[in-house]
Amino acid sequence: MTILSKIPLPAFGAPTEIPQLPPEIYPARIKKILDRMKEENLDILLVYADREHSANLAYCTGFDPRFEEALLILSGEGKATLVLGNECINVVSGLQIAADVVLCQEFSLMGQDRAVSWDLEPLLRKAGVGSGLRCGFAGWKTLRADRLEIPAYMVELVEKLTGSRPVNANDIFMSPRNGLRTVNGADQIASFEYASTRTSGSVWNILNALKPGASCAGLSDLFLAGGLPHSCHPMLACGEVIPNGMASPGNSRLREGDYLTCAFGIWGALTCRAGLAVASAEAFQTGRGRDTWQVIANYLEVTRAWYAALHVGVSAGDVWAAAEAVRDDSLYTFCVNPGHYIHLDEWVSSPFWKGSDIPLASGAALQADIIPVSRVPGISVNMEDGIVLADAALRSELQAGHPEVFARIQARRRFMIDQLGYKLSEDVLPLGNMPGAYFPCLLDTGLVCGFE
Repeated sequence: MTILSKIPLPAFGAPTEIPQLPPEIYPARIKKILDRMKEENLDILLVYADREHSANLAYCTGFDPRFEEALLILSGEGKATLVLGNECINVVSGLQIAADVVLCQEFSLMGQDRAVSWDLEPLLRKAGVGSGLRCGFAGWKTLRADRLEIPAYMVELVEKLTGSRPVNANDIFMSPRNGLRTVNGADQIASFEYASTRTSGSVWNILNALKPGASCAGLSDLFLAGGLPHSCHPMLACGEVIPNGMASPGNSRLREGDYLTCAFGIWGALTCRAGLAVASAEAFQTGRGRDTWQVIANYLEVTRAWYAALHVGVSAGDVWAAAEAVRDDSLYTFCVNPGHYIHLDEWVSSPFWKGSDIPLASGAALQADIIPVSRVPGISVNMEDGIVLADAALRSELQAGHPEVFARIQARRRFMIDQLGYKLSEDVLPLGNMPGAYFPCLLDTGLVCGFE
């Protein structure tokens, strides 16, 4: 049963420096990619990136493009060529793999010089793309019928040079069953924990700054990324009804009794809270406050069931079923899958659907992204946090390599279990500093929902 309690949120602490991945991680990743290329019978893998869709390339190389497109060409023998535009080619010092770096000025912004090396075709040929080879593109999304989301001219050039259409190879990185970016080691987990402390800290600061008359634009000054790129735009909106929960902060001013939604995502983390801007539980006694509390109470029981079902090796379908068994269908439905993988991009893919037999692996970074869509129009309730699943071996590795990270995670677990009443497997590692804490009265963050 969901109850309201006066529970202070502990000061879990946060890292003061951005964790850096050790450079040896990247050649090891390339080896895994080459192994997967053999399994997929690919002679050449081409990894496309632009500013919004850079996670696969960054995973491979430690480099992400700014302003321009980029293309990694990887042969089955391990030869790597990185194609960049005018501006990126001068800032590639962070590259973590051995690669030929070449200039393609068509990747540059319009109006810039094209006189030195504009044409991608000879660069593809020099990188080894040739007749009879089977090529695959990875960008940001696996599509049905083997369709490609890559710029058409790149696809056409590869088809011209090889004599056959390239295939969609995003599953190497993003498949919910075995994508390489769905499993993370201790160093990557430490990086995600840094990100989660920033997103949760930002949302926490905004919640504590709420008062009637506060503007969303002004509150957005409290979104602090700690030096990491955004994985999505900051979201902050309020009103008697919120027509767009994904809206960027605007000039709306908060009134007591409004709904408010707030979400912040950077590489490796996203935190969200949404609910009623009221100061006491009396607001839930009548009218839409009562309807809102009914959604909150059942929604949090669903969230608790989702957490309780998680452990290394469980099928994602069983987790889905545990959440679905508690959901009151008369109150709300799920907006999207109840949970998904998270990485540098906010949504990699999701294994959570009815009947899914995909086992959740040790090292899986998951977003508790269970969004209720109320049957009563206008009700906005939501809570999103990031976690990682880790077996005993990975937990030992994390504790040995990142003892302060591990200590904060254990403190968050104790808070969720002992103070809030969650049931958690030892495998469940919460990364953010508001772990499982929902504040139903957004004008009083001392009131927290727990379970009895």
